[in-house]
Amino acid sequence: MAINAKINTTGSIGRAIIKSSPKTAIAADTFAPKPNVSINEVSGISTTGVEDGYTLIFNSTTSNFEAQPASNVAVDISQITGGTF
Repeated sequence: MAINAKINTTGSIGRAIIKSSPKTAIAADTFAPKPNVSINEVSGISTTGVEDGYTLIFNSTTSNFEAQPASNVAVDISQITGGTF
C-alpha cells in the first residue's frame, strides 16, 4: 500500500511517497503450537518412576525437575503460597 503526502520545502510544495509493509503480524514460519501437551513432553522434567503422591523436585545436579516422593522434601512445608491472581 502506498501513501502519498505533500511536503513543504522552503516555500515550494514537494511530494513524497511512503511505502509500508503489507504484513500486520510477526510470526515464525515454523511455529506450530501443540495443544494438550503431556508433562512428559516438556523439556527439563523427568517423570520416570512416578507414583501417586509424588511431587516434582528440582535436581540442581541434572538441572531437571524429577518426580520424587513428597517425603524427600528436606523441610516441612506448612503453607504454600501460589501468589495473587
